[in-house]
Amino acid sequence: MKWLRHLARPCLFAALVAIAGTAAAGDARARYQEHCAACHGETRLGGVGPALLPENLERLRKPEALNVIRDGRVATQMPGFSEKLSSDELQQLAEWIYTPVVPAPVWGENEIRASHVVDAAAAGLPRRPGRGLKGADPLNLFIVVETGDHHVSVLDGDKLERLHRFPSRYALHGGPKFSPDGRFVYFASRDGWISKFDLYNLVVVAEVRAGLNTRNAAVSSDGEWVLVANYLPHSLVLLDAADLPRPGN
Repeated sequence: MKWLRHLARPCLFAALVAIAGTAAAGDARARYQEHCAACHGETRLGGVGPALLPENLERLRKPEALNVIRDGRVATQMPGFSEKLSSDELQQLAEWIYTPVVPAPVWGENEIRASHVVDAAAAGLPRRPGRGLKGADPLNLFIVVETGDHHVSVLDGDKLERLHRFPSRYALHGGPKFSPDGRFVYFASRDGWISKFDLYNLVVVAEVRAGLNTRNAAVSSDGEWVLVANYLPHSLVLLDAADLPRPGN
């Protein structure tokens, strides 16, 4: 029976490791609900803060994520948790946000429609360049996406002076897309938000979350439509460029 005892030892060790891993995951999940869910969503799909899904974190390495959890992120609402969590707890939390969500998250027609936000006053905004542009040529504006603290600056293209700066959604990418007349600019964030900004009046006029992880967006040549390509879910979403509703809204 010695062979049976020898066989049992590695099996017992493997079982203990599995139990420990399950317990650690459960602890990390509980800490997430206590410290993170209010901003990042109970199911990690995002809220005030960005989505914390493996697909959305591909460009953020785990050591960098650990630093953010421990020390916070400057000029954002992200605090550090070094005084509330131990080193092991911080590490477990950083590991856990890179695990897939089970069951897989759903983001379909109903979720897109529910996320739609429109500035009620947008329809009454002047259709000519406003005072905020300070006489700058509206067709010669530079749009600077500031990834460090998630802001966008509007610059006078002739003087290279900042005219306006506003907070953006998390991790804009793919480059700004302009309407044919140059009045509106559209931004796509990595976690799926499409924002429409009025350059004449320097205000965000509409937003919608077209997916959970977005690759890019495009504006049609006639300025009537916005098409969004998503990694998660794998989809193409067509939006009415007027105020970003789904067709038929």
